[in-house]
Amino acid sequence: MPEGTMDSESAFYVERPSDAIALKTIVQRGVTIAIKGARQVGKSSLLIRTIDAAVNTGKRVAFLDFQLFEKTALTDAELFFRQFCFWLTDVLEMADRVDEYWNTPLGNSQRCTRYVGRYILKELGKPLVLAMDEVDKVFNADFRSDFFGMLRSWHNSRATTPIWKQLDLTLVTSTEPYQLIDDLNQSPFNVGQVIELTDFTPQQVRDLNHRHGLPLNSNEERQLIALLGGHPYLIRRSLYLIASKRITTAELFANATTDRGPFGDHLRHHLSLLHNKTELIQSLLQIIRQNTCSDKHIFWRLRGAGLVREEGRIILPRCQLYTDYFRENLRE
Repeated sequence: MPEGTMDSESAFYVERPSDAIALKTIVQRGVTIAIKGARQVGKSSLLIRTIDAAVNTGKRVAFLDFQLFEKTALTDAELFFRQFCFWLTDVLEMADRVDEYWNTPLGNSQRCTRYVGRYILKELGKPLVLAMDEVDKVFNADFRSDFFGMLRSWHNSRATTPIWKQLDLTLVTSTEPYQLIDDLNQSPFNVGQVIELTDFTPQQVRDLNHRHGLPLNSNEERQLIALLGGHPYLIRRSLYLIASKRITTAELFANATTDRGPFGDHLRHHLSLLHNKTELIQSLLQIIRQNTCSDKHIFWRLRGAGLVREEGRIILPRCQLYTDYFRENLRE
């Protein structure tokens, strides 16, 4: 089933040039990797492959999925930083010493930095990869600049403090980096190896069609690309549904934009995210009708959500499916 993070051994995982860059980088010492891209483009799957490569080189890995942070932690800075430290300790199966390090008059990011540098890294005694998925969850928090600034300081500390060379940072995000933090010089998303995942090329779609046993002929393949562009999840879902005979090719194209069609749940999800967000709706309709967007910040939000793309100075919906569906279902 084409749902969620893909197993790194999956026969349907499509390697892109960015894979080789990530895997080559993570075997080095003291690196920062930021994996960016729209929703359902394969960011978490690439992170898992990167983690596997790190483990194979003898590094310890602490994987933190920020979706697991509760809302209360995302509204309380001290609670968040404490939970972050405790969670990291728990994943590494080390003794909890958070209270000991928190009993100081320092700020939250300073306490957290002391805990990781003086306890976690020293006690571990070997390279550690801190792999963080869905860090978008912190973007709306009042303390986001403190947290991301702290990660940036860890990156910078490798130049002056040897212990920090033991720490690799890998972050996955779907939002533009210049939105994440007030001071760009404190952002961890514009340093190290930045990898931006893009949609599949026609050749990659063709390859994936072959892996599914050629459920589409060449004309149908071109028709699918015309409808979906190279949207990784929607391409994979289409091929899966047709190859498993859950739907015919004719039915897929005929019902593409209907609520009960092959993409109904996906389209409704995006529609629900736009509900009552007048500025986003107006801008998306402007893009559909005029291929322009008068507000750059709103464009970044729509692109971060995976709804639009940029070709030179022209702004377009990400694929024809989105154009057809949102033109029909959005109201200003």
